[in-house]
Amino acid sequence: MISKHAVLLVGLITCLASVSSFADNLGAPAPDLTVKEWIKGGPVQIKAGTNIYVLVFCTLSRVNDFALTNLSNLQKKYQDKGLVAVAISAEPAEQIKPFVQLKGAKIEFAVAADDEARATTASYQQAFKQVLLPRAYVVGKDGNVLWYGHPLIGGMGDVVDEIMSGRYNLEQTQKRVIAAEQMEKYLALARQDDTNSAMVGRRLLAIRTNDAAGLCDLAYQIATASFIVKRDVALANAALDRAEQLTTTNTTDIAVDRAILLFQTGKEEEGLAQARQALASAQSQAAKNEAQICVRAMEARLAAAKTNQNKAVESKP
Repeated sequence: MISKHAVLLVGLITCLASVSSFADNLGAPAPDLTVKEWIKGGPVQIKAGTNIYVLVFCTLSRVNDFALTNLSNLQKKYQDKGLVAVAISAEPAEQIKPFVQLKGAKIEFAVAADDEARATTASYQQAFKQVLLPRAYVVGKDGNVLWYGHPLIGGMGDVVDEIMSGRYNLEQTQKRVIAAEQMEKYLALARQDDTNSAMVGRRLLAIRTNDAAGLCDLAYQIATASFIVKRDVALANAALDRAEQLTTTNTTDIAVDRAILLFQTGKEEEGLAQARQALASAQSQAAKNEAQICVRAMEARLAAAKTNQNKAVESKP
């Protein structure tokens, strides 16, 4: 009898080895919004015209402040250019209303309660064969879906920037969506501490072997993704080693990713030293800013840890 793990692995390897057909649905018309009640803003109707829509399907009361701020900032940044951001939750309206009131100015976008059958959520999830939430969809001025993925780790803001500046490319976006789906599948196994994650991770490394940015992303996700008990340091380093072979233009990115990997895997001082070295050798202002943010974050975490340690010592009888 074939085990459940074996069946799962075969399915994952198949997905990683081939181009997903679901991303090919990009460019299709967006389903209508058939929500039960508009809690804030709205009503919003998806139609061809002048607006760009960012739809986030989530359990709103479970969304953290960073996610709320991120969507609000995107709305404020492009509202004059026709951006309409909407959060749609399957929670009852009576549960959403006090949450929206509590968060106040952090929610600068429209909020809606889906109907009892979750019709709107289901229509989008089924159209793109999505199962997990949260999920975001970006709809262009022609009323067609131009991107979908996780609202925080899938590159939603980058896609909106590209659309607004006229740099959007459907084929490139399809590839990025596929890459994000592949990464999510790998992380799902890693979070379960599944022994198959190593094999799937190596396959992902092979797929990205000529993509420096993708290799850096692989290493970064291994280092920082939440709820991973055993981070595959060897795989992350192999990805960064290959990225170094491919390019000489984003050396700061690679150095910062190495620093983060060290810091996140118990080598805090070594990671901070690496980040400081990356800052010192950065050539462009953008690279300096990136390294500086990393250094400050590491210094703050070490300082907080030291403070907590001192308090623990002082509290001992």
